[in-house]
Amino acid sequence: ALCGTIIEVPTMSGEKLTVNLQGEVVKPYTVKRFPGYGLPFPKEPTRKGDLLVAFDIKFPDRL
Repeated sequence: ALCGTIIEVPTMSGEKLTVNLQGEVVKPYTVKRFPGYGLPFPKEPTRKGDLLVAFDIKFPDRL
């Protein structure tokens, strides 16, 4: 969270989305939006909504 990382997020279609968070501080309750990786629109199944990823970060009380 403090040093950044690269993570793989599973998507609704079963593929994995690689997310580069290097150089970025991810704080508790941060939410990232990934357009086009969410659920399909009911009336337009070829279009997909956004995938929201919420980060639940727990920092240690001491080092």
